[in-house]
Amino acid sequence: MSPLDLLARLTSPVVRNWPVCAQHGLAGAALLVACVATTDAEAQSARVSQRRHQPLSQHSAPGVAARWATLVNRKAAHKPQPVRVDLPDGIGQVAFFQGGTSEELSIPEHNLAVLHVGSLYRFRISDLAAHPGVELYPTIELIDKLHPPCGRENEFPVPVAFTSEEIAQAVQGRLVTKVIYVERPDHAMPVRGNARDRAYLAEPNENVLELAQRDGRPVAIVRLGGRTPDLARPEPGFYGDPAPIAVVPEVIGPQPAADFPEVLP
Repeated sequence: MSPLDLLARLTSPVVRNWPVCAQHGLAGAALLVACVATTDAEAQSARVSQRRHQPLSQHSAPGVAARWATLVNRKAAHKPQPVRVDLPDGIGQVAFFQGGTSEELSIPEHNLAVLHVGSLYRFRISDLAAHPGVELYPTIELIDKLHPPCGRENEFPVPVAFTSEEIAQAVQGRLVTKVIYVERPDHAMPVRGNARDRAYLAEPNENVLELAQRDGRPVAIVRLGGRTPDLARPEPGFYGDPAPIAVVPEVIGPQPAADFPEVLP
């Protein structure tokens, strides 16, 4: 008696269809494994990215992502990009540190800070309505830029909006990391809202850079914590990279066509 005949007598309902269904059975088994793996991943996190691997995360040292960005996308390296800092209730003062030194450059209301892609900047926020006398020193690194129409760059700044909850967390000594990205059209929410309202909280085990890459194109990383400058023992690199910075007025709405130079294709 052959081994197949012996096996047929022991488990005839299963083996009788094996020669006909073997190929389909293997495909079904592979599909089952894939479904189980996907289910387990979704159980751990419903927002795990299915795109390419992201080696960086919110735990990477400040400035690393910016430096990598200049190597990956050389066309965007050191390009200027306006940034607008929004504080809770619109109350407070913002000042950026120039050239990696303690020299401050104040950003008046309705003005933008023009930063450069690939650089790490530190700035100071103070005179907060809910936290009088408190000063915080966030960092921002640009890893990409926006692409507005020529001559209209100041109409489309990167919004860095802080919420009252984020400020409170930083005052308590916690670190808040924000990744600002341009939404993909097929992932964008079909509702209007400002940057503060559209923010969502990631889980502790999630890679926020990977989530941002899944939903769009990351352009900036902001870290808000409780670190302050040590005047007695200045820390090298605390004030950011020796990168240029400028202040320009924000433009609300399109300007007259006559204000733009003609750009030929």
